[in-house]
Amino acid sequence: MTAAHERLYRRTLHQLVAAGVPFGVLGTFALRQQCPTLPRHLVADCDLLLPPDPMALSHLTTLLQADGWHVTLWEQPLVLPLRAADLTGKYYLRARRAGAVLDCAYENDFLSWPDFRAECQWHHGLPLLTPAAILRQKAQVGRPTDLVVLRWWQREALACATIRSQPPTAP
Repeated sequence: MTAAHERLYRRTLHQLVAAGVPFGVLGTFALRQQCPTLPRHLVADCDLLLPPDPMALSHLTTLLQADGWHVTLWEQPLVLPLRAADLTGKYYLRARRAGAVLDCAYENDFLSWPDFRAECQWHHGLPLLTPAAILRQKAQVGRPTDLVVLRWWQREALACATIRSQPPTAP
């Protein structure tokens, strides 16, 4: 991830918050927002989780497209409004813009939407999954990139301790 992508993600996420889109940020991008010493090169994209609600996903898609994002479902252009039958079993929408990738999941094998929301906290105006929950999920999934982040976190945990101990900020 480049600095420009990080700014684009943050700007887009703040726009989604302002528009009332229900979502939370998970994955390495959320971890970096809570621990800015995490190197950008370890962040491949920005991952969101949203409720499995076609209306909310249609609203998200409309907003992203209006902001110049190209949104697809399994690499196919979307037809709005979205229908539940079109979404089931496909897990996420993918949005691309200027080399940035925003994965907008609505199905998650590890957390339901209510459980996910319970594990989010507001940080600098964004709903982020807590570092403990992110690291737990990375350990469960265990992809090579997840293991790299986990090893980095183990080495650098003290550097992020003061960041994690700060009270969350409300929107």
